[in-house]
Amino acid sequence: MSISSLRTPDFITFTGLDARTDLARALHIATVYPVEFGVLFSGTRQGREPRYPDRETITNIVCAGFSRLAAHVCGGYAWRINTNTPTGLHLTPFRRVQVNHPSPDAGAIAREMEEWGGPRGIAQTRDLEFPASTAVDWLFDRSAGEGRAPEEWPQHPGGNRLVGYAGGIGPGNVAEVLRKIAATGPYWIDMESGVRTDDWLDLDKVEAVCRAVYR
Repeated sequence: MSISSLRTPDFITFTGLDARTDLARALHIATVYPVEFGVLFSGTRQGREPRYPDRETITNIVCAGFSRLAAHVCGGYAWRINTNTPTGLHLTPFRRVQVNHPSPDAGAIAREMEEWGGPRGIAQTRDLEFPASTAVDWLFDRSAGEGRAPEEWPQHPGGNRLVGYAGGIGPGNVAEVLRKIAATGPYWIDMESGVRTDDWLDLDKVEAVCRAVYR
């Protein structure tokens, strides 16, 4: 099956805008292709690791003019959101908020999003069947940002539900991954490690993925 005969992702999420990202170029990519960029948040890693930008960089990202941004919340922040405990984060500029928790409470995440003014929540699942709850968008991800591809992918749940797929995707294998997913409804794909070089976001790889998927 050729990639041209497959349903293409509604958009692609590239996770990990960082201090070295050329924001003007990233913004241009996002105007040419249906792209969402993700910003990683962690109470202990912020500003200490390339994937977790410092406060000034986050401010620059938010003010750059992206129409589609997602916050990817990790560690203690994710645990607090999952239990409706205050985090001190202000994530209203983000259209979606992904809560990276191993046992997500979809209801708790959705309630937190309502309190923040309405960003859409995202929760991760490692099961080969997407959870029934539609309170959040579900992302299948067994990789946890480490670039490991799963042995198999869950089927799309059908209908107009938006679901996501992540794990070991990059420019060299994205076409094959889309063939294996063979989605029958709305979906996105997410990648992090597969589009980084020396742990910094590589916009050449980002563009290569976009060209491979959307021609």
